[in-house]
Amino acid sequence: MIKAVIHIDAPRQQVYALLTDYPSYREWVPGCEQCNVVSSAGNSSDTQIVISSMKRIELGVRFEGQPGQSLNFRMVKGRDLKAYAGTYRLMDATDGKGTVVIAELEIDVGMMVPKFMVDRMTRKMMDDTGIAMRKYMQSARFPTAAALPEGTRVPHKEAKPRRARRILRVTKTDAGYKVWLLGETFTVKNPAA
Repeated sequence: MIKAVIHIDAPRQQVYALLTDYPSYREWVPGCEQCNVVSSAGNSSDTQIVISSMKRIELGVRFEGQPGQSLNFRMVKGRDLKAYAGTYRLMDATDGKGTVVIAELEIDVGMMVPKFMVDRMTRKMMDDTGIAMRKYMQSARFPTAAALPEGTRVPHKEAKPRRARRILRVTKTDAGYKVWLLGETFTVKNPAA
């Protein structure tokens, strides 16, 4: 499984709204030609997605979300891949400015392509998606946290307060971000550098 950490300058509810606006994927997800909702019930949606990169791939993907918290997805139909699944987990940034998205993606294309090549392509795809997500969130449709009045917070739909656990620490460096997640340290390069 390939992991990426993406910092978005917007509240979690807005980031979750973007991730669950499936028809808009063609506007910001690199290579996405279409994403149509086939059926929807509660926080679960079945979609038909067409992605064009090295090859045109058609997938049936089921998304299951926990509003403001996470979005899981997995392939339920498709001939081009053996498996496609992942998660977007959303957390408030430790500095209080924006949202940290922990993205995880697992792709199995079969025995025809070595795993290291698939992992390299997956890593590039996730980095490009993070850049595209940040850029799209800066559009007028999704105002950033900086555009909100000072002290404004988007309410979360949590039933009861939770005890804080340290599972993530994000530290900004000159080169990008240093992320500690559940005992592992990752370095995320700043795309502007």
